[in-house]
Amino acid sequence: MALQDDVVTDVGGDRRLRTALLIVGIVAVLVGVASLVLPHATLFAVAWVFGIYLLVSGLSMIVRAFARGIGTGRRIGLVVLGALILAGGIVALVAPPVGVRWIAFVIGFAWLVEGITLLYAPTPTNRALTIGAAVLSIVIGVLVINLPSIGAALAVVAIAGFLILFGIVQIALGVTVGRTDRSATAAGRAA
Repeated sequence: MALQDDVVTDVGGDRRLRTALLIVGIVAVLVGVASLVLPHATLFAVAWVFGIYLLVSGLSMIVRAFARGIGTGRRIGLVVLGALILAGGIVALVAPPVGVRWIAFVIGFAWLVEGITLLYAPTPTNRALTIGAAVLSIVIGVLVINLPSIGAALAVVAIAGFLILFGIVQIALGVTVGRTDRSATAAGRAA
């Protein structure tokens, strides 16, 4: 009897898990498709989120500047840097296209630095592949810095593709969860 109670509880748990997985999967697919269909709206949303982050980060730096034990030089540096970050956040919120360009610029710069770093990195394995990756990273970095709309579009496509793939996997898990356990339980009862 206790075994049957455990089985009933597991079925209820499976149902809740299945429902959660299906909901997450469907939402992920819908958001991924919406990102592909409405890339500008997606980029504006990213710029706004980035802008809010910059506002919070800038304010935090300014507040930290007035903590005890901070020297005058460091205090001034934190206030100036905090004000610049705060200004960047305001720009990203008020003019999202400018915010998107800055995000793309930062990504391009990161790729450029990564490529240069790879050229000088000691690699005990395949040096040709490392140089190839470095050159590719430098080229993509320069391309994204000079054409930020391409970098932003690629980011949207990559994130949307990931969301769709993730959603499909979640849906598949939601559909199949508990099936093996139930068949194993039914086989155990028959034996």
